[in-house]
Amino acid sequence: MRETLSYRCPYCDCDVQVGSPCPGCVKPAPRHPPAEPGKKSWQQDGAGDGLDLPDNDFDYDDFVAREFSRAPHRRLAVAWYWWLLAVFVLIAFLATWIFHF
Repeated sequence: MRETLSYRCPYCDCDVQVGSPCPGCVKPAPRHPPAEPGKKSWQQDGAGDGLDLPDNDFDYDDFVAREFSRAPHRRLAVAWYWWLLAVFVLIAFLATWIFHF
């Protein structure tokens, strides 16, 4: 005959079998009412309709201009001297490679 091991719960002082949750401490599973027929789980009711949220005529460009800056962003470009440096390095690399052989 197999002996069942048990211990006393340190929180509620109930006898608990090893490997099972404490019947005094575990919360019962919530019981949800059945969903209305024809209503999908992702659909919402009309409770949030009167929250006075912004209308559909929201101007995003105006919002960005007011929040972040009034000046337009400057164009990010590489300065001419970096292009000149890149060409110079490329010529030096090719000259070293060609004259090496």
